[in-house]
Amino acid sequence: MKPLSLWVSLFFMITSWIVGFYFISILYTPTIIIPLPNNFLWTNEYKGLLGLTSIITILTISFLTYYFSKRKSVVHTRKWSAIALVNLTVWLLTIGAQLKIAAYNLGICH
Repeated sequence: MKPLSLWVSLFFMITSWIVGFYFISILYTPTIIIPLPNNFLWTNEYKGLLGLTSIITILTISFLTYYFSKRKSVVHTRKWSAIALVNLTVWLLTIGAQLKIAAYNLGICH
């Protein structure tokens, strides 16, 4: 296993939680509008900004725990590189979604 990709994954996870809590603290609204391709989803601010983050955090921790327990069999660099690339891409998309939701709601409210 590559420790650098684990540290980068942990960094993105913490960054996503910080971004979510930061935007919850500056958005003073009881509802958040999540723009979807064909309509809008209205939800509270915790589900809107931290819902996806909590789901991805649970999946990442369980997935990495499983692969850490099977680290003897995951010695192939291509296999681990693909796992790490997918994990980091999902975290970047999660942070991007949080920023998009916050920007959309800041644009509506102000």
